[in-house]
Amino acid sequence: MNNGPTIGPPLFVDASGWIAAFNRRDRHHPDARGVIDACLVDRLRMATTNWTIYEALSTLKSRVGWQPASDLWELVSRPRAVTFVQVTEAIEARALDLFLRYRDKTWGVVDCASLVVMEELGCRQALAFDRHFVEASRQRGFVLLPER
Repeated sequence: MNNGPTIGPPLFVDASGWIAAFNRRDRHHPDARGVIDACLVDRLRMATTNWTIYEALSTLKSRVGWQPASDLWELVSRPRAVTFVQVTEAIEARALDLFLRYRDKTWGVVDCASLVVMEELGCRQALAFDRHFVEASRQRGFVLLPER
């Protein structure tokens, strides 16, 4: 079983991945922390969006407290570790198109923006535990880490 990212395009980290990595009580914490630590040690790029980070920061602060949210912000603010993509009007438009096109899916607009960014960056792997990302991985052909 491969639990770490491969060399190539960045690993996209969803809000659920960030939350699990910075919330010690989360059932996915060991797996999420392991993947992120492997990226940091091996200097493998991670990517995320401002929308994704805002979702993770808000959830962490409300569920766990200020410190884990601050620790996450400190990590994603390091440009050598994380490609931090600002959701532009163009990305937002594509995300809304994706959101409205998949009538049978319950993916949120933030998830759709993440999928658009993953496509733009060529991401073939994601750290996520959210059921929407699990479904999207099957639909769009990317691998979730750690592999399940």
